[in-house]
Parts: sequence; structure tokens; C-alpha cells
Amino acid sequence: MRRLIDLVKLARLDNLIRRQATGNPEELAERLELSRSSLFEIIAFLKEEMGAPIRYNRYRPSYVYEYTPKFNLGFEKDRLPSSDMYDITGGSDKAGQDDVDMDDNKWDDDIDFNDLYNDDFTDF
Repeated sequence: MRRLIDLVKLARLDNLIRRQATGNPEELAERLELSRSSLFEIIAFLKEEMGAPIRYNRYRPSYVYEYTPKFNLGFEKDRLPSSDMYDITGGSDKAGQDDVDMDDNKWDDDIDFNDLYNDDFTDF
């Protein structure tokens, strides 16, 4: 159960950093119910071991991300049900021929890409 609490604190830390609302280290440690040294250990772990782009902005004052990283802790709903994942073929030319006639290519209309370049623009 102790690990679960630590994961919740990590998610809360990430949320505060994203909002640039951590406050100074003492305030952040108090919010997360950690000692100041434990907070520094966690931040060092995130930066060194996990590659988190965390830095402290003394003008704000808050920890901030140098760029918006992707960090997910939790579960999200799949866009496709797992049963439908097995129906994906990866673009095989044999898949789906019942639905689409591969010989009927509608992209080969009368487009000549040379017509896209107009030399009349040189008159400016």
C-alpha cells in the first residue's frame, strides 16, 4: 500500500509541475507530505533515471517542465476494443478486397502535376 501512496504523490507532483504551481521546495514538500530531502530525491530520480525535463523557475517560483512531456500514470480507455485489434492487417493487399476493388483507383484522375507549377508568377 505504501507504493500506491507514492504513485499517487508522483501523479500529484506531475500535475503541479504541469500547472507551474508547485511553489518553492519547502511548500511542495509540505503539500506532498514529504521531507525536503525526499522531495529532492524524487525530483533527481525523475530527472536522471526517467529523463523528466524538470527545472526550477525561481521567478515563478515553481518547478516547471522545459517542454511538455508525456507522462501517464493510470489507465485510459482503448480507442479500439481489444477484440477488434486482431482484425487489423497492417495494409496487406489481400485484406478487405471484398469491400474495395483495388483496380478501381480513384486517385488516377486527370491530374497532371506539371500543371501545378505556373510560370506566370515571374511577372511580379
